[in-house]
Amino acid sequence: MLLAGQATVLGAPIRQNQRRSVAQHKQSPIESKNIAEFDIVLGKNGGMFEIEGSTIPESWRQAVAALKEVREGTVIILGATDMGKSTLCTYLVNKLVHDVQRLCIIDADIGQADLGPPTTIGKAIPTQPAASLPEFNAETRLFIGHTSPTQVEREILRGIHKLSANEEKSLTIINTDGWVSEPAAVRYKTHLVADISPCLVLGLAYGDELQPILTGIRSSSLRVNAAREVLERTRGDRRRIRTNNYQQSLEGATTHRVLLRNIDLSIPTHFPSVTVENRYWLRNLIIGILDENGYLLQLGILRDIERNALRIYSRPISPIRRIGVGYVKLSISGREIGYV
Repeated sequence: MLLAGQATVLGAPIRQNQRRSVAQHKQSPIESKNIAEFDIVLGKNGGMFEIEGSTIPESWRQAVAALKEVREGTVIILGATDMGKSTLCTYLVNKLVHDVQRLCIIDADIGQADLGPPTTIGKAIPTQPAASLPEFNAETRLFIGHTSPTQVEREILRGIHKLSANEEKSLTIINTDGWVSEPAAVRYKTHLVADISPCLVLGLAYGDELQPILTGIRSSSLRVNAAREVLERTRGDRRRIRTNNYQQSLEGATTHRVLLRNIDLSIPTHFPSVTVENRYWLRNLIIGILDENGYLLQLGILRDIERNALRIYSRPISPIRRIGVGYVKLSISGREIGYV
């Protein structure tokens, strides 16, 4: 809580006497140019440290200046895992939200999604600065069904196009996943940039790790330095973050029965058909409950298959008309127990 003075988080002003929280495995860079007084309560494994000077690299300010000149079009952020892409995205929005006619954020990082639960991509239209990407509440989400793009590249591209439709007069910032180093990742990111044809690509990196991608694209690119003191997370940390997000999405869920004849069921083309004979193979798969336009209403879990019905674990919702089946297997506690 800010008690006295002035401070910001990624360019977003902090109001005095308003308690803010930082989620586990996350960090919040609080900056003050003058003397400021805070009340800070540390949770388990929490910590704080002071840094002389700004944590915002000069190249981030240069990116803001470049986007103010662009004003309309699409910008893609590329970078490896835990490089600070979401942080950069938040900073850009905070610095641009009052200077462009309309801003749109599309979060296409399906593994560490900030504008929705894991396995989804989300879209937000910010109107005010915020301290973190999740605070720009998503207005629409699409169910992809996986936490890695390796099997769902086509679905991600289709989803980005669907969410960016009718945004020609906007400045659209697209955040991407951290899969960049393998040859398949280079091909995917190169194809993604070519398919979307952005006016600018921001490459967030420490060194030359993005060079194979940036040299293979035709769009203009700008190298952006990673911020100092970025919190490093292990694969286990990222898994626990996903578990917490699944739990939030499934809070209040119960098991209920849905008749197959009443729903439009969408499953990946190479999956076996949904039958009683395949019940053990398909059990515990994550599902997306969708509206008539294919947008996500909420997540659920496929618990069992009967002759004419599905048993699903989700928050109560009625009527259920469309269900998409994904690749991740979840326990009802939100823990990932396998992948297809």
